[in-house]
Amino acid sequence: MKPSSSTDTDSLDTLYKGYHGWLLVWLRRRLGCPHNAADMAQETFIRLLTAGAYVTPREPRAFLATVARRLMVDRGRRQKLEQAYREALAQHVEYLEQAPSPEQILAAVQALEHIARALESMVPRARQAFVLRHLEGQSHAQIAEQLNVSTKTVQNYLVQALLHCHAATEEPL
Repeated sequence: MKPSSSTDTDSLDTLYKGYHGWLLVWLRRRLGCPHNAADMAQETFIRLLTAGAYVTPREPRAFLATVARRLMVDRGRRQKLEQAYREALAQHVEYLEQAPSPEQILAAVQALEHIARALESMVPRARQAFVLRHLEGQSHAQIAEQLNVSTKTVQNYLVQALLHCHAATEEPL
């Protein structure tokens, strides 16, 4: 931001004194709120003051209206962006409220480690039946066909595997 020369400041002062009231009325009609109109009028003149070298416009009203319109567009974009941010933040908060706690995550990881150890120490056929049923979602009949055994044998394998996993989750790591 460059400091304005005294003639620039004098010109802006004259513009402000001569057209601030008009701009305020113009903005009130467009915004429908006297407080927002007053804020926007001030922002318009602040924009002109900080813009650098100032040249007195031939049509001051059109010039001020153009600057104010651009500021309203900028404000509208900013408000839309802020609204999108608030909505995304609200969704994130909802997700965090539904997310498991660190203690729940730790308990799940420990249970999975116990089950992994149990699977490693299981009879291969029982492990294969457990994996096919619980990880691949196959039916008892499909597992029986794949392992070339009866469905009763598959049921026995699954009971054996579940008992083995249950026993493993009771043991400390």
